[in-house]
Amino acid sequence: MSPPETGVPNTQATTVITGPKNPVELQTASGYSMVPKSFSDLPAWRNTNFNSARSAFLESCQSWSKRDGNKLISTSAPYSGSVSDWMPACTSIQAATDTRMIAKVFETEFTPYFINPTDKQSKLTGYFEPELEVRYRPEAGFSQAVPGIPEDLVRVDPSEFDPKFAKGKVWGRVIEGELEFYPDRKDIIDEPSKALGYASPGEIFYLQIQGSGRLKFPDGRVIRAAFAAHNHKPFVSIARHLIDTGQIQTHQAGMNSILNWMDEVGPQIAQDAMNVNPRYVWFTPQEIKDPSKGPNGAQGIPLTAMASMAVDPRYHAYGAPIFIDTKVPATPGDWRGREFRNLVIAQDTGGAIKGILRGDLFFGSGDDAGGRAASMNHDVAMWVLLPKSVASAMTEAQLLADSADG
Repeated sequence: MSPPETGVPNTQATTVITGPKNPVELQTASGYSMVPKSFSDLPAWRNTNFNSARSAFLESCQSWSKRDGNKLISTSAPYSGSVSDWMPACTSIQAATDTRMIAKVFETEFTPYFINPTDKQSKLTGYFEPELEVRYRPEAGFSQAVPGIPEDLVRVDPSEFDPKFAKGKVWGRVIEGELEFYPDRKDIIDEPSKALGYASPGEIFYLQIQGSGRLKFPDGRVIRAAFAAHNHKPFVSIARHLIDTGQIQTHQAGMNSILNWMDEVGPQIAQDAMNVNPRYVWFTPQEIKDPSKGPNGAQGIPLTAMASMAVDPRYHAYGAPIFIDTKVPATPGDWRGREFRNLVIAQDTGGAIKGILRGDLFFGSGDDAGGRAASMNHDVAMWVLLPKSVASAMTEAQLLADSADG
């Protein structure tokens, strides 16, 4: 769900400000501070391949170009400034065509801020877009519908009724004149006429966890099952449930291992385990125009493999470049991982992504991406890159606050 947007005046909309020589640390009331750094402080910055990050960032720029320049990028993270603060960087990065030029643009247009939480907790996981073999009609091994939007589903934006409510999406149905949420997973019966295709119950369960996927039919047709709505129930991990109840071991917590477990125990026990997670997701069919791009994230733009990251929008603005220092699996099952120091763009979110140093890296589409994403669980350090005009405003505001305190 995208954060609400509020317009504010911006008197520096057409001026690229070089920023203060000594930007100050920004203290927040949310349990973290933002410490200004130089690009030489970012580990392996000079060895970074910026091509994927550039591609992802330009997608965000395209989204911003359709908005009012005076609008805040995010009211939940107001430190990130307004749309017009970011457009000079968008123009410059468009003209940059090689790694050296791209790096120069980032160094010229941005100031990196180290995100320093008081609790020091961090976690980076991975997600992907699964590819499912499906059928047009139910048959052996393909018995469950890929759920399409129910006939009675209603979408509501609460802010349209009262501005005190945040702008966003609420899905439900009208019963006896009142809007109510759909029930838990175990009590939902899908409409066969709305099915996008048919696959195994376990694969559809994981499709709902990922939020979108590619459906491959026997005649070669491939479409995207794109996220459409959910029932507003909390997400509960089936892996954690099976480990806690002694039905699998920790090393069996990956998707493929759990799907094999479901085949072994049979449909009823498998369905009982899936019902532990009450969240249910519906999909809408989409044509895949560019196979190299992923599904749309929360920012409403296509995700880029290894360059798009899901974040907690309470702390981060969609579209912000974030340099990360972590480890990623080189192959499926590589739990130890290898060093990954790279620039990514905040373009998505998820129900389990909560916290200032909590991220979910998009690995791409298919089985290999899925195996790597399932093996991804590491600590992470983050530096958010902010336009120098924003850094100037942050410095001025902090100095005024310090002066008032004094």
